[in-house]
Amino acid sequence: MNKIWDVKGDKIQGLSVVESILHYKGITDKKEIEEFLSDKPKKTYDPFLIKNMKEAVDKIKHHIHNDNKIVIFGDYDVDGVTSSALLVEFFSNITDNIDYYIPNRFSEGYGLNKEAIKKIKEDMQANLIITVDNGISSFEEVNYAKEIGLDIIVTDHHNPPEKLPECIIINVKQDDDKYPFKELCGCGVAFKLAQALQRELNLPKNILSTPLDLVALGTIADLVPLIDENRTLVKYGLKRINSNKRLGITTLRKEVGLDDKEISAGRIGYVLGPCFNAAGRIEDAKLGVKLLLEKNEEEAIKVAAILHNLNSKRQDIQEKGEEFCRLLVETNYMNHDFLVVRADGVSEGVIGIVAGRIKDLFYKPTLVVTKTEEGYIKGSGRSIKGINIYDELVNVSDLFLGFGGHEMACGFSLEEDKLDELREKLDKRAKEIKAKDSNIFVPKLNIMTELDAEQLSVDLINEISKLEPYGMANPKPLFMIKDIQVNPSWTKGCGNNNVHLKLSGKKGNTFLSGIGFSLNEKYESLINQNTVDVVFSPEINEYNGKVTPQMVMEDIKESE
Repeated sequence: MNKIWDVKGDKIQGLSVVESILHYKGITDKKEIEEFLSDKPKKTYDPFLIKNMKEAVDKIKHHIHNDNKIVIFGDYDVDGVTSSALLVEFFSNITDNIDYYIPNRFSEGYGLNKEAIKKIKEDMQANLIITVDNGISSFEEVNYAKEIGLDIIVTDHHNPPEKLPECIIINVKQDDDKYPFKELCGCGVAFKLAQALQRELNLPKNILSTPLDLVALGTIADLVPLIDENRTLVKYGLKRINSNKRLGITTLRKEVGLDDKEISAGRIGYVLGPCFNAAGRIEDAKLGVKLLLEKNEEEAIKVAAILHNLNSKRQDIQEKGEEFCRLLVETNYMNHDFLVVRADGVSEGVIGIVAGRIKDLFYKPTLVVTKTEEGYIKGSGRSIKGINIYDELVNVSDLFLGFGGHEMACGFSLEEDKLDELREKLDKRAKEIKAKDSNIFVPKLNIMTELDAEQLSVDLINEISKLEPYGMANPKPLFMIKDIQVNPSWTKGCGNNNVHLKLSGKKGNTFLSGIGFSLNEKYESLINQNTVDVVFSPEINEYNGKVTPQMVMEDIKESE
């Protein structure tokens, strides 16, 4: 697939490469630059600036004072699992009457449901439910909870609908909420609630350092922007993870072979996070909460192994689902600009990931749907930059039994006979967007600047590493080197189940090497070329004790 190479510009005179990159990101104030690069960032905000926080704290204090049972109602993804573990652990410092409930993805679906609420009331003998990472759309369910005598507080970070639940809501995206940072994940919101309670109850401050590893896990895995307060929380959280303060995470690191590796945002996103997600996708998300709260080493080893095995199983199911959906698109929907792919044979536990892969492959907003045992259609979607998938679903909301999400991802359910109409309306809307700006449907590589070959060094890579942690709104910086003379021995091979392309060559007297994944189609068109241009992120390659710079290639093309 062709990509637009968008070069930001030349290095700004008088600035380091890192400062130049921050200028391109719009960070030009000296104090803001220092804060962004600091090992001990300070950017955080008063939790009581969040709408309804005082009311929530007072409500919780009332229930603790009366020794009432509090149940945390979570979600089955990493954000929901870490949020649940965070509040259970925090409340365990101040009450013994604390428990949690995670709905089953397959039998209960996402968010609050009346059967679960009834069970929490009757079997768990709860007096107060606190939702984490869900609940903002649960108007009827909240009313039901109140009808049967339950208090309820909703904490969430998803976009609020027009009709809000009639209860105390902690969500920084509410209208007239004054909190200055709106991109917290569910675990981040749960942390702010804990922060408010710590202040109100005059608890030791170190009680708030313990859960920062959980906040880092949830924030990175939920793909919220790694800027502002999220950057602060993640930096401290990563330090805690790498200090092996939590038995469950330490055990999982060993299980997946990362016990001797530095845990970065990337390793959470691609290795650790998927293990927690796999539990909810394949079996039971409670396993993730159990591991995060586990104090017994033998039990932690057992649960970590289960999560690792479930993730391997998830990968196999996902790969088969991707291939099935790819063939469906290529056979039936290549002329569609908004892909709605029905895949009844694909487990609903992986349709979100599959939607993301199909979106990347064809670079179009994508919904993957499957028929449930109950007879209705359940779907998950992922979008491309420039198309807010949540807003697009709002425009056709009359078709859904229920839906939710944010700019880049969504989930929904609808009756089977509405599927064709949904596909038709979304595709029509996408074609209207494409007519106005066709470049939205072409992936763009934001390249910081062109480098001279001799600039690619270990020192440069070490300097750039100050920009970590990378993630949403703070991606790895990309660079370009032109006119690389390629050695005759291009290499195409497989590693970690990925086809990869290796490049070795030189520019002037500087030797260069690179590796690229998902570039196998480029191999056929470039095999006979003598010179190429490469877009890449730089990384350090260690082999046989030798440390050298390497290009991780994002794209490659014939030199002009």
